Amino acid sequence: MNSQNAMLPLDNAFGDFTKLVLSLSDEQFLSPMDGWTPRDVVAHLVGWNGLMIESSTTILAGNPPSYYADAPNDFSSINSGFTTKYSSRSKRELLAELRSSMEELAFFINNLPAEELTADHGVLHHSGVPATVTRIINSLAGDYQYHTRQIAEWFNK
Repeated sequence: MNSQNAMLPLDNAFGDFTKLVLSLSDEQFLSPMDGWTPRDVVAHLVGWNGLMIESSTTILAGNPPSYYADAPNDFSSINSGFTTKYSSRSKRELLAELRSSMEELAFFINNLPAEELTADHGVLHHSGVPATVTRIINSLAGDYQYHTRQIAEWFNK
């Protein structure tokens, strides 16, 4: 598997997500739904894009990523930190940060040797399966897909 193939699901999910967020009015972007706003979701994803670079590097070094410690809390501590850190209320500014963080992640992934995408360095995901860079990419793509559906459902009620 090469990096372009590995990134394809994430690229597609990212495109669908940003298209949906761009379609929201500024009022909808800041409207709370189930305790979060679409703004919060964007901030959350900006943070996770960066965290996945750090986590991939950690896995490649044979160590578990730090975010595993927050898994029992459904990552609520990490997510809260990201919504605070990326505090802009401007849809345009946050989407620019999201795009930039995705470009940084893609650059990182595209510069890895192909064999490192699926290499098992002895790190187990908190679910018990081997942690790999490809699994990180797929998990993040799933998060984008989940939040795209979630936001669409919020505004189609």
